[in-house]
Amino acid sequence: MTKFMKEFLVPYFDTDPKGTLRPEIVLSYMAETSSWHSDSLGVGHKLLNAKGYGWMLNRWEAEFFMLPQAKERVVIRTWTSSFDRFYAAREFTMEDENSSLLAKASTRWIFLDMKKKRPIRIPGEIQEKYSFLNEHCFEGYTELKPLYVSEGSAITTRKSDIDNNNHVNNIRYIEWMLEQIPEDVLGSRSLKKLAVNYKKEVLLGDTISTSIAADPENEGRFLHLISVDGENNALGMTEWK
Repeated sequence: MTKFMKEFLVPYFDTDPKGTLRPEIVLSYMAETSSWHSDSLGVGHKLLNAKGYGWMLNRWEAEFFMLPQAKERVVIRTWTSSFDRFYAAREFTMEDENSSLLAKASTRWIFLDMKKKRPIRIPGEIQEKYSFLNEHCFEGYTELKPLYVSEGSAITTRKSDIDNNNHVNNIRYIEWMLEQIPEDVLGSRSLKKLAVNYKKEVLLGDTISTSIAADPENEGRFLHLISVDGENNALGMTEWK
């Protein structure tokens, strides 16, 4: 199987005050590449939407080695690593122009009946469009537990947060989590690892609460929670070096 590839030229708009590509934007580039991959196979959003189907992202597991600067070119590669009933696994890498690995990620997606909002078995005609490459960026996903203390302020979701599945875009959750990182950590460290488990969708007009706690067993690691009305919507972990 040939991995699907998409190139990006990093704009200043996507960088932090140091001119470095923001880690959440890395994941946004990866998600965008997966959409282009599905489009190229004839099973993109338009076709799925017409049939009442859709994909919901369930897990991110990512590691960052070196983030590029504005005006640098990067290459995102993606491939499908497995299907299992209503789950699909997709892998990603980001490389620079010299093919040096900058970041990698594994994701797990759930196939849905969008009207009933229920997982359904991935149809054979969808599966057969993809070929598999038994190559995984990680052996598994970080175990995430909701052991947190509340430190964040309430945020009400906006129209600009909503994606083409009519729920909050998965990258917004990561932005909310990163907003809670202490300034001294942001100024002296870089994000090396990230894990997110999406438990329940957040909708337009929901008021979310963000929580963060330093992991007492891992220096430089923080645990995150996004919740609505006391219900856990997403769990996260960030590790800073």
